Amino acid sequence: MSKTNKIKQKTTGFDILYRVVTAIIAIIIYPIFYFADILTIAISHTDISDLLNKFTGNNELHVTDESISLHELPTFINLFSGFTNDEFDFKASVLQNEMYTPVIVAVVFIAIALVLGLVILGFAIFSNKVKVITALSGAGFLSTIAAYISFSFFANPLLSGEVTLSQLLNIDGIIMSAVIGFLGEVTVFTLDTAFFGVMFAMLAILAWSVSVLIVNKSEEKEKAMKEAARKNR
Repeated sequence: MSKTNKIKQKTTGFDILYRVVTAIIAIIIYPIFYFADILTIAISHTDISDLLNKFTGNNELHVTDESISLHELPTFINLFSGFTNDEFDFKASVLQNEMYTPVIVAVVFIAIALVLGLVILGFAIFSNKVKVITALSGAGFLSTIAAYISFSFFANPLLSGEVTLSQLLNIDGIIMSAVIGFLGEVTVFTLDTAFFGVMFAMLAILAWSVSVLIVNKSEEKEKAMKEAARKNR
C-alpha cells in the first residue's frame, strides 16, 4: 500500500509541464492587466462641441474614441475631475453615489480574480494539486463574469442616455450641465483587453486543468484495470 502511494505522489514529466504552463499563464496576467487597455470610451459630438473647441482652442474636449490602460487611469480621472469644482469631491462621489456601486462591485470581483491568480501561481510552483488549481481558476473565471455583469449595470444606463455625462461627472450647475449635454453623448463604454486578458487566462487555466484531470483519471483507471487483471491471474 505504501508503495502504491509513493508511485501516486511521484512527480512526472507531465506534472512538471502542467505546472510550468499553468505558472506562465498565471504570471502573464499581471503585465497584461497593467499595460493593456482596460476601458474603451467613445463620445459622439455635436456641431456645438466642435464650435466650442475652435473657439476655446481646447482639443481635450474633442475626444471621440479613447482607450485607457490601468496606469493611465489616474490621469484620465484627473482630466474629468477638472469639470467639477473640486477634484476630491469628484473622487469621493464614486464612493457616495449609488450610480457608481456597480463599478465598485466590478472592481472588487476583478481584484478577487487577480488575488486568485497569485494563489494559482503559488500552487503551480510549489505543488502538484491539480484539483485545487482547477477550483481556484474556476472561481477566478466566475469572478470575471460577475465583474463584467456588474460593470454592464453601470455602462448600459450611460449608453442608453438614462444617465447623462453631467451626472457621471457629478456636475450640479444647471448651465454647466446643459453645456455638457450639448457636447455629446457616450456611445461606447466597455471593458477592454486588460480585463478580457484576465478572464481568458482564468478560462485557459481552467480548461488546461480539467484536461489534465481527465488524463490523470483515465491513467488511474487503466492502472487499476491492469492491477486487477494481474491479481486475477
